[in-house]
Amino acid sequence: MKLLLTSDGLTSKKIQKEFLKLLDKPTSENKVLIMHTANIPRRWRTVRKIMKGLIRLGIQKKNISLINIRHKVSKIPEFDVLYSLGGNTFYILDRVRKTGFDKVIKKAVKRGKLYIGLSAGSMITHRTIESADWGERRKDRNKIRLKNLKGLNFTNIAIFPHYKKRLDGEVKELKSKANYPILALKDKQALLINGKTKRIIK
Repeated sequence: MKLLLTSDGLTSKKIQKEFLKLLDKPTSENKVLIMHTANIPRRWRTVRKIMKGLIRLGIQKKNISLINIRHKVSKIPEFDVLYSLGGNTFYILDRVRKTGFDKVIKKAVKRGKLYIGLSAGSMITHRTIESADWGERRKDRNKIRLKNLKGLNFTNIAIFPHYKKRLDGEVKELKSKANYPILALKDKQALLINGKTKRIIK
C-alpha cells in the first residue's frame, strides 16, 4: 500500500521528491488519474493547477486523465497514480460510493498503485470522516446529511488538514474525544505510508 496523504497537494520540494521516489517506472511513463468534483471556475482552476504541477515534475500531459465523480463513471482510463482532490468531504465520499469508484480505489491501492490525497482526498482514507465536521472544519458541513460516515479504511490515522497554530485548542479537544490517532497537517506537509512505513513529511 502506497499512500501520500497531503494537506494541499504536491506543494513542497520534499513532498515532490517523495512522490517521484514512489513511482515504479520512469516519471514520463506514469499515467495519472485525477479524481475531482469541480463544477465552478474556481474549482476548475485548482484542477488545472494540479495538472500543470504534475507536468512540471515530468508527467506527460497525454498521460493525465480526469474523472469527475459528480457524474456517472463509465470508462476508467488506465492509471499508475490516483490523485484524489479536495472539496466537501461528505459529498466526495458519497459520490465515490454512488459511482462505484470506491471499488476502483480499493482495488488500485491493493495492487500497489500510488494514491495521493489532497485535503478531503486524504480524509476519506480513514475509517471515518466524522472529524470533517469538527470545529472550524464545520465550514465543510454535512449539507447532504450523509449518515454513513465510514471512509475507505486504508489507515487508522485521521488527517486534519490545513492546520494552523490557532487551531491548537480544537485539535486537542478532537484528540481527546476520538478513539483513533489524529494527525494535524499544515499546508506543505504530508503523511507517507509505504507498506509498514509511516513518516511525516514536513
